[in-house]
Amino acid sequence: MDIADYGTSPHVDPLIKDIEAFGLMKHVIELEAYGMTVVPPETMRSSDGFIHRLRGAIVRAYEKRSGVTVGDPATAPASVAPRTGNGWDLIEEDEVFVEAAINPVVLTLVRWLCGQSAIFGGQTWIIKGEGGPPLGLHSDSHGIPPGAGTIAHMCNASWICTDYESAEDGSTVFIPGSHRYGRATLPHEANLAATGFKTFPLIGKAGSLAIWNGATWHGSVPRTKPGLRVTLVQNYFRPYMRTMINYRGKISPQLLQKFPELDRVIGKPLYPYDDPQGPEPSRIAPLMRAGTDPFA
Repeated sequence: MDIADYGTSPHVDPLIKDIEAFGLMKHVIELEAYGMTVVPPETMRSSDGFIHRLRGAIVRAYEKRSGVTVGDPATAPASVAPRTGNGWDLIEEDEVFVEAAINPVVLTLVRWLCGQSAIFGGQTWIIKGEGGPPLGLHSDSHGIPPGAGTIAHMCNASWICTDYESAEDGSTVFIPGSHRYGRATLPHEANLAATGFKTFPLIGKAGSLAIWNGATWHGSVPRTKPGLRVTLVQNYFRPYMRTMINYRGKISPQLLQKFPELDRVIGKPLYPYDDPQGPEPSRIAPLMRAGTDPFA
């Protein structure tokens, strides 16, 4: 018996079928239980050479924007590695960033967390070298006050572009189940060295996807290995949230025509109104549906 075959839940039924088709049931369970999961490269349905092209595109974009030569991340000195910096709005730098944003496995898990109307909010890089400092525990659901429920208001879907083999890589660490706390960390909880919460590290091969509920508490430990850790961070939001970049009207029509799924996922946010008379019905409908079904 497959409940999804009855067609009684039009927003979640297709997600269930995609989760089964892509072999993602374990990862959905981990998202619900722990607040994060790591999907290995062999499950990601990426094109041949994708992660090598993505890593190269990140390095080229960083070199162009910073004027710093990185070369091979495996041998690059730590001095070239900011943790972030001038890295937002990458989608038109290279079509591989579009592939990263609309990968079908990524979007299946994003829509499980944030609904069919989830909107792409932006991409940035993290480039971390030896000696790179830790990052305190925090939530990515910035501005969401306590009492806002246990649903994901946004999520982080990060591509691992270099191997994360151990904590020595300066990996992200997570507090399991913290997405159910319904609030951000308090000042006395944020220090990784002093926190009383148990953490686990993000471990995965290059080409893996690390995805987590935006409310899941996480930070990162110092990197003690030579070379660079390279990650593409991607954020997705429910349609009532404000995104980092307002892509509607910003991305070239040619790119949207070539990638129809990108046109869908950049969405039509309800606010702000461009017309004082209010938005067209197509902008209102997804938000109203989401008010009755978290998978809409």
